[in-house]
This record gives sequence, C-alpha cells and structure tokens, in this order.
Amino acid sequence: MSTPLSHLVRTPLRRLLEAEGAHWAELRDAAVADRVGQSGDAPALGIADLSPLPRLGFKGRGTIDAMKKRGVVVEAEPNRAFRQPDGGLVLCLAPGEVILLGPLDGDGSRLDAMLGDWKLEDEERTYPLLRRDSHAWFAVVGYKAPEMFSKICAVDLRRDKFPDLAIAQTSVAKMSAIIVRADSVRLPVYHVLADSAAALYFCSCLTDAAQEFGGRLVGLHVVKSAYADANGP
Repeated sequence: MSTPLSHLVRTPLRRLLEAEGAHWAELRDAAVADRVGQSGDAPALGIADLSPLPRLGFKGRGTIDAMKKRGVVVEAEPNRAFRQPDGGLVLCLAPGEVILLGPLDGDGSRLDAMLGDWKLEDEERTYPLLRRDSHAWFAVVGYKAPEMFSKICAVDLRRDKFPDLAIAQTSVAKMSAIIVRADSVRLPVYHVLADSAAALYFCSCLTDAAQEFGGRLVGLHVVKSAYADANGP
C-alpha cells in the first residue's frame, strides 16, 4: 500500500488523515487519501482532501489565448469554470488568470506538458504559477454544503443563487479562498482552494462547520462516486 512518505509530494493534512484512519491510493508522484475511517458509507456531507492531485495556474494578458492554443476549453469570463474533456476543470478567475484542476484519476501529464512547453521567449504574455504548491484543494460533497458554508462564508452558495460552474473569490473562515460549484449528476459538489500553509486550520474550520449536518472527512472515492454518472467534475 502506498503512503505519503513514499513520495516527495505530500498533502499538508497527512498527519490528520492518518489519525483519522486514512487508506492511501498511489498517484504518479503522490499518495491521496482514498478512504478515511473504517466505514465505506458516504455521509450526508463529506469533505475530501484533494491536495495531492495535479493543478496549475497561468497569469498574464495573453493567458486565455495561450490556453486556447493548447486546446483548453475556456473563455474570458471571470468567475466561471469550464469542464474539460479529460474530466478536469479550468477556473477563469479574471480575463488574465486561470487555474487548471487535473482530473480525479490523478493524471497530471497534460499539465506537466503545458508547464514544460512554456518558454519565456515565446512572448505569449502569460506565465505559469505552481498552484499545487500554493493552494490546498478540498471537495465538499452533499446537499447540506450551502448551509454549512453559510456558517463560515458570507457569499450565498445556495443552489438557486450560486449556479453550477460559478466561482466565488471570497473569505472562508477569515481566509482567502476560491470556491467553485461543479455538480455531479446526483450531488452538489463544491471545490475549494485555500492557502496550503494554513490547510490544517482551514480543514478544521470546514469539519467543525460540517458536524452539525453529519459531515466528516471522506476519501477521494466518495468524490469519484459522486461523479460516476457524469463526464467529469
């Protein structure tokens, strides 16, 4: 069985997840908590750590054109997410900034290629940002998610107010965060990015707010199951 210590890339929540009984699954260069605890049943509200999965940012005036040139599905629509054919997501934060979230199977080859192919001398007016280092990644799954967020976030994330693929760049538990709604066929799903240096604190705030609704930490398999009937996150 793979463990985070087998890899140089590790989630900042490793010790917490191990204390919660995490069962690890190996990615190409990291290990992700596939299951947490002994029960395989998904709770009404689940919080999954997706921090080991690949992600990458680009910023600059030429970003959107550079992304389209590389086959990325995206438009210059701030605070809008776009589903990708490989199951990933692209978050357009501004006309000159995007974050690419890799697919849930952990395949980061496409993002690695984009990073490797970037050259300053190409003068595309965009540059890469290593968002895997700077931002922790959580997924919050379940119908009670908007109610949970209402306790720690001022933005109204109810499903009739915050549509699918909408993005909020806001404060969650007094920390800057990016929230994107990317529902599956069966369940609402909110992906959240926050400062990796404060990931443990941020996670504790999420789990504390979720307890009222029967929420707890879950593994990647819960998120994958939610998307099982969809074409990606």
